[in-house]
Amino acid sequence: MVDVHHTDKLQESEDKFGFIAMDYNGAVFGTLSGNTREVLHKFGVYLPKKYGRSGVPVLRFSRARMEKRHNYVKKTVDLATQFYINPATSQPNVSGLILAGSADFKTELSRPNMFDPRLQAKILGVVDVSYGGEHGFNQAIELSSEILSKAKFTQEKCLSE
Repeated sequence: MVDVHHTDKLQESEDKFGFIAMDYNGAVFGTLSGNTREVLHKFGVYLPKKYGRSGVPVLRFSRARMEKRHNYVKKTVDLATQFYINPATSQPNVSGLILAGSADFKTELSRPNMFDPRLQAKILGVVDVSYGGEHGFNQAIELSSEILSKAKFTQEKCLSE
């Protein structure tokens, strides 16, 4: 557990927010509750680089590369359901979900109908991070402090009405 300085405003909150940080090397699933962050799971992936020469093998290689990317994104979405939906209640166990990544992985993840509808409704925002792994998770927390503050304010406003 690590103390997170950028989320002091959320310290009094018991809300738990889910994070998915994705890049070319793998994905990290984590949560942030108050000032406590926790890595739930991480996995690595090998994605082939673009092929530089032209010709028939390039098309076959490109298709294989796109299929591996698609499988990686699908595995990430499937694991998100596993980690962020409580099997006992069939409801999300996080107040919101932040998607983070480099390149276009975060964009692919945030497309409509990618996630289980119960999780799709919990997506609060998408942030661009420079790193993958746990460094990307930490950077996502820093970059999303404003998104999380707005989410907490909105929840409090709804409760007071």
